[in-house]
Amino acid sequence: MKKIEVFLAVMLVVIGIFCLTMSGTLMLETGLTVFLTTFVQVCLWMGVPLVLTAIIYWQYARKRR
Repeated sequence: MKKIEVFLAVMLVVIGIFCLTMSGTLMLETGLTVFLTTFVQVCLWMGVPLVLTAIIYWQYARKRR
């Protein structure tokens, strides 16, 4: 992958996280504190599948050696 492709993929993920955070914030209340709380919760929930995928990949790569 070229650097520009990686950059575009990361930007799309970041924009998606912000859109998800904004929709969650507008459903509850408006305010910076609510936005930051929702943002942290969204990031934590996105981190769980990433960590599980990394652990599975690490185990798979370890067995292939």
